[in-house]
Amino acid sequence: MRKLIKAAGRLFGSASPEADYRRGLSAYDCEDYKTALEVWLSAGREGHSGAQYRLGRLYDLGKGVVRNAVDAVGWYRQAAEQGHGEAQARLAEIYYYGCEQPKGITPTDEALSLLFPNGLKIKQDYKEALRWARGAAEQGIVGAQAMLGYMYASGFGIDPDYAEAERWYRTAAEQGNAAAQLGLGTLLAGGYGGSSDPEAAHQWFRKAGEQDNIMAWYYLGTQYAAGMGVGQDYAEAAAWFQRAAKAGAVAAQRALGLLYMQGLGVPADAHAAETWLRKAAVQGDAEAMLRLGHLNSRGDGLQPNLLDAATWYRAAAELGHREAQKIIAQMYFAGTGVPRDEMEAVRWLERAAGQGDPQAQLRIGALYAEGRGVARDYDRALDWFRRAADQGNSDAVYNIGMLHSLGLGMPRDLKSAHLWYQRAAEQGSVLAQFRLGAMLAAGDGVPQDYAAAAVWSRKAAEQGHVGAMVNLGRFCMQGLGVPRDTAEAVRWLTAAAEQKEAAAMTALGELHGHWSDHKDFGQARGWLERAAALGDERAKTLLERMRVSPPSNLSEMDAGERPRAASEG
Repeated sequence: MRKLIKAAGRLFGSASPEADYRRGLSAYDCEDYKTALEVWLSAGREGHSGAQYRLGRLYDLGKGVVRNAVDAVGWYRQAAEQGHGEAQARLAEIYYYGCEQPKGITPTDEALSLLFPNGLKIKQDYKEALRWARGAAEQGIVGAQAMLGYMYASGFGIDPDYAEAERWYRTAAEQGNAAAQLGLGTLLAGGYGGSSDPEAAHQWFRKAGEQDNIMAWYYLGTQYAAGMGVGQDYAEAAAWFQRAAKAGAVAAQRALGLLYMQGLGVPADAHAAETWLRKAAVQGDAEAMLRLGHLNSRGDGLQPNLLDAATWYRAAAELGHREAQKIIAQMYFAGTGVPRDEMEAVRWLERAAGQGDPQAQLRIGALYAEGRGVARDYDRALDWFRRAADQGNSDAVYNIGMLHSLGLGMPRDLKSAHLWYQRAAEQGSVLAQFRLGAMLAAGDGVPQDYAAAAVWSRKAAEQGHVGAMVNLGRFCMQGLGVPRDTAEAVRWLTAAAEQKEAAAMTALGELHGHWSDHKDFGQARGWLERAAALGDERAKTLLERMRVSPPSNLSEMDAGERPRAASEG
């Protein structure tokens, strides 16, 4: 019956949905949005997908109606369910990004509630976005193909699938879509699909750049700056960065500022650097803020201004920049550019630590262990040390060993200390290598093993640890764990003595007075006197023996003294 009524209406002069749709297009082109709305409503209610899509556009853009994403989505969905590709593509965008309520609208307004019972806001829905993007892409809508590539590449709402991302990006890119060309170039440059292909990436960036894609200009600059896919050319990089920076690309403004700071491709110019970095910083670029902090703290061609430096560091820190958080913490510790405030310093350091920065975790752990800026708390110190240790921070591993060794916040446990020291030593911690060598030599909590002690002491000594130099010198002097070698002993002990290490001077006194095959009591006395002057008790004892006994009896020195921790390090 309904079909008969429609047919009768057309017979007696009523317009068809297609005719209404075309009348709406003409009215729209003349900016007669009221007429366009009326005739499209008629056609849309009759099920014309084109009219339904156009109604969605009116509500989407706020032309002839109050802008309302909910009503826009309602009409888009009707068209999309009939297979309208452009409606599907726009639905995908709306669901992917969501649509906030227009500014200035009060949700509780009773009149608005009556006018818009479904509200004015669309929540993000990645599942719906993917559904509609795929539908539009499979119909050949190029923009949807590019968007589908982006969705698979970014992994928002779905698991990343770089092969699918590349397939859809390439499909759209080959049809000239600049966003897809940029996305495909990014995938190829980063090697997300397997191996990196920076040369191919460069070609796609150029194609996008030729369509005035600003980010493509930036990426071309990064390629020239890094020599990635092209010969390194800082002047060419600066040209591309400048083009993108003038168009407002924040990353390019920062990159250009850095080139001016370093004089790469452009003359070194601190003022130009500051200008471009500031442009990026005021748009919220945390890295640019950090660099402005560096520029103001060091000067680098400008008058140093620690107050401004602190301001920029704090701004970057507020945005979550871990390096800036650590720097502003140190400024509060030192009272540099800001009032000295250890509690504020701890606050910033703890924020960086909470973001997983291992150096900040190490430092905040040490502060809790020391009770500096916070109440002493060995449990919290251990927790932070463990977090840093789990990220491979060898100093944190060493500190856990120290807590076990000294029994701080836990029962003293030398066996556990030994395990932590060994782990840290194997990771390259000089302090742990020294401690491990001393423990093995003394047999503290572990079987005495001079050979192993000598190995670890040598590793630390070769990296400049004075206490390890003394212990290694004693091993060589007495032949403990290594062949007896007076010359080698003199070399290590002298190196430590030159750094004003009293224990090394005492050991040299013993070497010349007892252990050497060519004794020299004058040298022995000289070294012991120097050590005694620095407060070394053993040197004082040996000097007293020399005073009481003639030099011929110097062999009565305590030759059995084992190596000891010459310095706490």
